[in-house]
Amino acid sequence: MKVHVKNGRMVKVEGMTEDPATKGALCPKGLSAIQLVYSPDRLKYPLKRVGKKGKSKWERISWNKALGIIVEKLREIREKHGAKAIGVLRNTAAEWGNVWHYTVRFMNVLGSPNIFAMGHVCHMPRVIGGIHTYGVGRLTPDYEKSKCIILWASNPSGTAEGRLRVGQIIEARESGSKIIVVDPILTSLAAKADIWAQIRPGTDCALALSLINVIIEEGLYDKEFVEKWTEGFSKLREHVSAYSPQKVEKITSIKAETIKKIARAYAKNKPACLYDGNGIDQQINSVQTARAICILRSIIGNIDVPGGDLIPNTIGEKTVDIRLIDRTQNVKPVGNYPIMFQPRELPGPSVIDAILTSKPYPIKALIVQGCNPAVTLANTAKTKEALSKLELLVVMDLFMTRTAELADIVLPAATCFERTGLTQTPSLSTPFVLLQQKVIEPLAESWPDGKFWFELAKRMGYTKEFPWENVEEAIEEQIKPSGLTVARLKKGPVFLPITYGKFEQNGFNTPSRKIQLYSESLKEYGYDPLPRYVEPPETPISRPDLAEKYPLMALCWPRDVYVHTQHRNIPWLRIFDPEPSVKIHPKDAEKREIANGDTVTIRSPRGSITVKATITERVPIGAVALAWGWGEAVPEADLNSLTDDSIRDPIAGSTSNRLFLCEVEKT
Repeated sequence: MKVHVKNGRMVKVEGMTEDPATKGALCPKGLSAIQLVYSPDRLKYPLKRVGKKGKSKWERISWNKALGIIVEKLREIREKHGAKAIGVLRNTAAEWGNVWHYTVRFMNVLGSPNIFAMGHVCHMPRVIGGIHTYGVGRLTPDYEKSKCIILWASNPSGTAEGRLRVGQIIEARESGSKIIVVDPILTSLAAKADIWAQIRPGTDCALALSLINVIIEEGLYDKEFVEKWTEGFSKLREHVSAYSPQKVEKITSIKAETIKKIARAYAKNKPACLYDGNGIDQQINSVQTARAICILRSIIGNIDVPGGDLIPNTIGEKTVDIRLIDRTQNVKPVGNYPIMFQPRELPGPSVIDAILTSKPYPIKALIVQGCNPAVTLANTAKTKEALSKLELLVVMDLFMTRTAELADIVLPAATCFERTGLTQTPSLSTPFVLLQQKVIEPLAESWPDGKFWFELAKRMGYTKEFPWENVEEAIEEQIKPSGLTVARLKKGPVFLPITYGKFEQNGFNTPSRKIQLYSESLKEYGYDPLPRYVEPPETPISRPDLAEKYPLMALCWPRDVYVHTQHRNIPWLRIFDPEPSVKIHPKDAEKREIANGDTVTIRSPRGSITVKATITERVPIGAVALAWGWGEAVPEADLNSLTDDSIRDPIAGSTSNRLFLCEVEKT
C-alpha cells in the first residue's frame, strides 16, 4: 500500500502497482484505512479501571504509571505463584510487523511457557496438518497456471487471503480451468463453479478420504511421485478403503457419482491446486481434516509445480531467530496440546480452563494484545467469568473492546501506519519481504506493540536480553544473515523469485525428507497417524435427543468485508454489511411463520441471541447461517453466546464455533 501524507496526516491510500499479484488493487478494508486510523473510537491514552469489572469507570494515567502498575503486579504474581502464572494472549492484529517474535522472547526470558493465541480457530489446524505431512505449514495455490482449482471451505471473494486473487481464479476459469467449490453455502464462486459440492456441514474429512479412495482405486494418482517422494502409501490405501463414495454419500449428502466426478476432474486436469479455508479450522476434527486434504494434494503430485500448490519462498533460514532465549524448558504449559506448544501458540480455551480450575496450576495475570477473547472464544459466558477472575488483565488494542471493558489496565495501540515492522507474506500472494514503515506519528499517546514489549522488558530488568533501542535495530540484527538491510527495505519491498521443485534438491522438511502420508510424528504424540472421520459432536445424528428441541444446524455465513470481530465501526465497511442477520431457507422460514426482515430469536443449549432474518435459498434446508464476529459491535448478536467449548480437537484445541444445533423463532 502507498500512503499519501500531508502535514503529518494521512490523506489518501492506494495499492502498490509493483506487486505482481495485486497489480495495485486494494480490498475495501485497505481503502477504508484512513477511517480506521482517525476513527473517533480510537483509544488515545492509557486507562486504569476504577470500580468493578464490567461496570468500569476509567481513569486516564500516564504510560509511566501504567507500566509501573503492570511491573509491580507481575513481580508480585511471579513471587507468589511463579512465572508460569503469567500468560499472554494475542491474535493477528498484533502479529504483523514481527511483534510475535518480541512477545515470545519476553515470555521466554520471563520463564513462562503460557503463550496463547486464537490460531485454534483460524489457520493453525491447517498449518499443523501441513507440517506433519510435507513439512510446510501452508502452500500457495498457483491459480494462474492451474487447470483445476478446488476451493474448499473458503470464500476468497470476502477474505484477505483471497480477495485480491479472485481475478486470477476467474481468469483461469475463462481460460478453461475447472472450478470446484466444496461448501454447504452457495458462495459467489460456488455459483460460478463447474461443480458445487454442497456438503453436509462438518463432514469434510470423510469427503477428502473418499476422494483419495477414488483416485487410488482408479489408478489416477501420480505413481512416480508417490513412489519417490512419499511414505506410507500402502497403509493409506488400506485405510481409505473404508471410505467408498457410496458410504460417504450417506455421511456428506454428496452423491457418490459427484464424489467420483470431483476426484476424476482433480486428478486428470493437471496441474491442479486446492485452497482450503477457515471453515476447516472451526471443527473438533480440524487437524485430521486438514491432514486428509494435504494427503489429497500429495498423491496427485501437485506439490511445488507450476499451476499446483507451491512451497513458499522466504528468507526464514537466512535470519536470526530472536525468540531463542528460553527459560521455560522444564515448565509444562497449561492444557494438553504438545504439538501446539512447538510454535508457541497454545489454544485460547486452555487459558480459560486454567483460570477457572487452577489446573494444572493457576493463571493469575494475562496480557491481551490485538485480541478479543470475550467475543471470539466459544462459550462467551464462561470466557467472561474467567477474565473477571484474573488478578491482572492488561489489554492493548485500538478500541475499547468487550475484552478491554473487563481489564484492569487498557493501553492504546498504534495502527500499522504508525509503527515499523518486518513483514513476510509468502502464502498470500507473490512472496516478498517488506519493511512495514511508519508513515505518520502514533495518534495521541498510542504506542506500537513492539515498543510496549521493549519498555516492559527493560522495566522488568531484562535490559541485557532486550538490548535494542528501537524496532529498526532489532530488525537489522534479525535480517543481517540474509544480506538485506533496513535501509534497503525502506526503498521498497524485495520480491522473492517464484521457483518450483524446491524439494528435489534436499527433500521435504520432514524426518525422512519425504511426504508423510502415514505420520510417524503424530503417532509418537499418541494421535492417529492417518486421518479418520469423526461425526461432529452436535448434529441430528450425534445428538438426536438435542435435535428434538433444537432441530436446525447453525453454520457460519461467509464474511465479506470484516475480519473476525474487527472493523464494524468503520463507516464505509458498515455500508457493505450494516447489521447482523440469520440466513434461513424459505421452507424453514415458512414452517416458523418468519418473514424476510423479521426480528428473530436464535436459541441453543447455551443461550440465545436476537437478529433479523434474511430468507435465502443459499443455505441448505435444515440449516441457518450466522455471521461470525458481530458480538463486538452488537452484543445481543454474539454468536459465541450459542457455542460450546467442552469438546475440542485433541491436537489443536479447535472448538465447533461454526457448527451447533439451534432453533429459530419469531421474536
